[in-house]
Amino acid sequence: MPTAFKLLCERCGLSQREAAAYLKIRVDTVKSWSSGRNDAPIGVMNDLRALYAVIDTAALDQADEIERQIKRNPVEQIEIGIAVDDHEAQGLGLPCAGAHGALIGLVVTQIDVPFRIVPRGSTVATAGAADERERGNRL
Repeated sequence: MPTAFKLLCERCGLSQREAAAYLKIRVDTVKSWSSGRNDAPIGVMNDLRALYAVIDTAALDQADEIERQIKRNPVEQIEIGIAVDDHEAQGLGLPCAGAHGALIGLVVTQIDVPFRIVPRGSTVATAGAADERERGNRL
């Protein structure tokens, strides 16, 4: 039987290593809480709930933005960029790549357009933004 701690970690996209890093605890402690050997403190559970709220809100916002963009400029398929490492995810305000993966998972459940998931830096939009920056224009 999964524990509430384990379920919240999974919902947030956190591996045991990522959960330990996010919570600033040892992986052994995460394993103990995940297995139910020990209960996770309420403060830890609240931290995970707060992280999930951030992921959920960001996913809804991104899905809404995608739908607005599609209405303005219909396309057959969109590319959704996913963070390839923790550093990139942290630049987006998330603790790790797993959390960004959870966010993208929620986004794709909310949109009604064919999509393709690609590494963040390789999307057409990212390439266009880079080209504009090279020309000296700000987006």
